[in-house]
Amino acid sequence: MRHLRGFKTIIVFFHSCASPFSFHYIRTQDLFKWLSTKQQEGYTIVGLEQTSSSKSIDKYEFPKKTVLLLGKEKEGIPVEFLQLVDQCIEIPQHGIIRSLNVHVSAAICIWEYSKQHQHLALKE
Repeated sequence: MRHLRGFKTIIVFFHSCASPFSFHYIRTQDLFKWLSTKQQEGYTIVGLEQTSSSKSIDKYEFPKKTVLLLGKEKEGIPVEFLQLVDQCIEIPQHGIIRSLNVHVSAAICIWEYSKQHQHLALKE
């Protein structure tokens, strides 16, 4: 994991017409501007975060043009980026576990997005 030096970059993925998924490495200091630009381009910023207004991932319909923003392990999405998020989603869990590892959460979100949009990929 890039030698665990505070994660100098943040990985963001979004869907585009050119390919099913695009992965971008964005430096933390550039992320606010990058997310703002994506919103201006018509993307919906979806944050994976437990908030009072989060929707359950199984009840959320991902827009085709989605940017998925993931937080840091144990810390979540920093407040300065949450203000840009159009919708927060969360993965329902039962028992005493409150969170999943970020890579597991990302995989679940990508799977859910793919499941919802697989019919579009077959038409293209």
